[in-house]
Amino acid sequence: ALAERGAHVVLAHQGEYLMERQLDPDAAELLRHHIESLGVEVHTECRVRGLRGTSVELADGYVLDSELVVLACGVRPRVGLAQAAGLDVRHGIVVDDELRTSDPYIHAIGDCAEHDGRVYGLADPALEQADVLASVLTATPARYTGTRALTRLTLAGHGPLDLAAFGDSRPLPGDDVVRLADATKGAYRSVVVRGDRLAGGVLFGDLGAVGTLARTWQNDEPLPADMSLLHLLTNDGGL
Repeated sequence: ALAERGAHVVLAHQGEYLMERQLDPDAAELLRHHIESLGVEVHTECRVRGLRGTSVELADGYVLDSELVVLACGVRPRVGLAQAAGLDVRHGIVVDDELRTSDPYIHAIGDCAEHDGRVYGLADPALEQADVLASVLTATPARYTGTRALTRLTLAGHGPLDLAAFGDSRPLPGDDVVRLADATKGAYRSVVVRGDRLAGGVLFGDLGAVGTLARTWQNDEPLPADMSLLHLLTNDGGL
């Protein structure tokens, strides 16, 4: 919106590429190209050290002079109290499937909790964790096995562009990866298959298959044994 009003906008992102938690490098490059086409200057692997008034100081000492700073910093767990209490802390306060910390009498949920190596920092996982913990505290069997959430965005521009991502878009050794790209339509689709299950995927531009793919992933359904992996990326999801 600022770029459309004629402002010179600089985007400084500390990750290797944009939306690195949701996208694979190819999709991130398409996203970067779209943002730059709007007149936004994009810098990745660019850590911000601090602010000087309305100027931004980068980790290498370079200072970006500006009139307005917009912060989109995400969340970082505050774990000082947990560390002082001797709890197991990594990125967040480590919890098991019953949201129990390394002290069996202490539980943690929400933005401070790290479950199975992941800190979600989102509302839906916190609500699911709260439901599980309520059951655990009332002696009702329940386990938190993680939250499967679909990220979907519509990007502004000369022609609005849709993006959707779910699961793990970065393959592990032994995974199968299927990609389709159509440069004329600015469309990109990629899915990661782990065994007989969808592990994750990214769709950029054309989201015709996202509904079926996301449901299959969210329900953890096995893929048909006689189906070509390429059919996963047809308009109906191939299922």
